[in-house]
Amino acid sequence: MFRLRQLFAIVFIAGVLVVTPLHARPSSPPLGIVTGAQRSLVGQVAAMDGTSLYDGDTVATESVGAMRLRFGGSQMVLGGDTMVTLNKSAAGVSATLVHGTVRFASVPGSILELHTLKVVVVRAKGDKPATGQLSVVGPNEFSVGSTKGDLVVSVNGNEREVNESTAYRVTVEDADAGAAPGIGTLAAGRSAGLWIAIAAVAAGTTIALILAFMSPSKP
Repeated sequence: MFRLRQLFAIVFIAGVLVVTPLHARPSSPPLGIVTGAQRSLVGQVAAMDGTSLYDGDTVATESVGAMRLRFGGSQMVLGGDTMVTLNKSAAGVSATLVHGTVRFASVPGSILELHTLKVVVVRAKGDKPATGQLSVVGPNEFSVGSTKGDLVVSVNGNEREVNESTAYRVTVEDADAGAAPGIGTLAAGRSAGLWIAIAAVAAGTTIALILAFMSPSKP
């Protein structure tokens, strides 16, 4: 009987050692939650509605995938073939776009700040809500636009406003490269790259954003 009890004790302890790491969760509270997912991942695990998001998580979609995230009152939608890393910031959440396209809505009280290409930061202007889109176009090129409210875009520490219903395609220059002269709608922004005004984000995209943000999530 004694040997049998020893055997059960060993099996129980071994089970605890194996199972506990699998169910471990970060000690910090979640940054947000997945509210819609199709062909997408959180880390290396398939994303599901209700999946919690933590500081340091990476989320990604397949080429035909999509994912909707909520951070308090702010939200973000990942398009196909998109990767984003998430981090906690002093004001809310910092999301770094590695590649692809995101549509976002930032509201006061749960600020969502976006980063890309190492030197680009996008945020809502002031303490006001804003909705927009950010895409990585190439190794040193991105596009950004606002569908509601104004955005502030910083490139190498140089800030520029992107007003509601406007959009730009921006080439980020090397820090040591001289600014090229303006040609037509091309403008050099204080060592902050070359900005080209492009067509504003289409109204259809705005409607899609609204529908995405208003759609009820599953528990």
